[in-house]
Amino acid sequence: MRLDVWMEAFDTPVGALERLDDKTMRFTYADDATPEMRISVAMPTTDPRQPGAGAAYGDADCVAFFGNLLFEGRELDRVIASYHLDRDDIAGILFHLGADCPGAISITPEGAGPGKRPGIFPDDYEVLHGDHLLAIVRSLHVRGQLPDAERNPSPVAGVQPKLALLVHDGQFYLPLPGSGAPTTHILKVARDNDPTIARHEAALLGLAASIGIDTAETRLVTFPDPETSTEIEAVLSTRFDRTFDGRLVRRIHSEDFCQALGLARSLKYERDAAPDAPGRFSAAAVGRLSRATMVPALFQTGFLRQTLFNLAVGNTDNHAKNATLLHAGAHPVLAPLYDVTPVTMDARYTHELAFRLGGAAFAEDVTEAGLLAAMSDLGFVRPKLDRGLIGLLRNVAGGVPMLARLGGKLLGDGVAAQLGVVEVALGRDLKVPPRDYFPRKVRDEIAHGHRGGWGTLS
Repeated sequence: MRLDVWMEAFDTPVGALERLDDKTMRFTYADDATPEMRISVAMPTTDPRQPGAGAAYGDADCVAFFGNLLFEGRELDRVIASYHLDRDDIAGILFHLGADCPGAISITPEGAGPGKRPGIFPDDYEVLHGDHLLAIVRSLHVRGQLPDAERNPSPVAGVQPKLALLVHDGQFYLPLPGSGAPTTHILKVARDNDPTIARHEAALLGLAASIGIDTAETRLVTFPDPETSTEIEAVLSTRFDRTFDGRLVRRIHSEDFCQALGLARSLKYERDAAPDAPGRFSAAAVGRLSRATMVPALFQTGFLRQTLFNLAVGNTDNHAKNATLLHAGAHPVLAPLYDVTPVTMDARYTHELAFRLGGAAFAEDVTEAGLLAAMSDLGFVRPKLDRGLIGLLRNVAGGVPMLARLGGKLLGDGVAAQLGVVEVALGRDLKVPPRDYFPRKVRDEIAHGHRGGWGTLS
């Protein structure tokens, strides 16, 4: 089996993905591929191991990049069952689903043409009217999936209930079937068993933006549901991997850190890798990745600020699939902060850090020396916990009243409790405002034996 691999910005395939008889894969760039056509930092168009055009990559590289394109959900299960495929038959699955995989990449049978193209607004879109939209939101809220008869025009990775759509002048739209047109926003709907999660995420990202962290534009939206006499909450996020000038909608190629680091999706947490394995998500690996970016120093500083913010608010789910590179030019840049949730407020899930900070696996064990070591791993030549970084943590503390106002009292109390842990660990006065006691679990004191991370959002 041979598949064409397309990138929306180019009129011809950037390469070919082959499925061999033993289900392993091989990817080969087109002979005329330019450096701008590279699909991943981990897979340059000229392989240093094989000089010359048309660089080829084997199964391990293909699993890391193409395996991370597969999205979870009903459509994936349907294709696997309908065509009697194994879940690890990545190329076989992409034969059926690759035209709609996330991002600017599309994968189609050889000669079939690209699965995606820029969108023309409003020609390529249909209005999502109120009753139709509410039916979708209600199904995502109650069932965690779209209504049975509903198509997903632009699947998005992750397991939290969500729908990709275009938003213009306050109106929601879906791409027309078969148009291949992009969406501009993601609507993440809170489940009925966790109704405040959207409010928490919107409040946390709002705080991050207010203290100068580059953050995905996000706002809380509510949908009054007369059927249940409740209001369903959702987060509406502007996609940072899109451009929209009011007429033409384009995708920007992006890749998550698992892809950029050549890691299978099962290695998105550092703790899931073999001890001392060279292939794992770590501060040192991110430091190496920074060398391929447009301005390494800006990348390192931006990632460190995102990391400190996540530490301060208790988001230990900042794994390698929740960080992204944007390929907007010859060299990639760090994408804005997104997917921030207060994991340490939930005793059901491990509070172990997604990657170690100077050897510390839990917030309680993070020290100033450990943070300096992590900064060194990230590539800082003279790491120092200066006034700017301590100021960032104090700004989070100063935003606790804002979190309580926008996200609810428990969010304010929970983040204050997390900040108190960080304050003691670092031995620095972060000026945490007094709050009611919040019974935050420490280290790995978790209920019910769950150790897989923030399971509803990962």
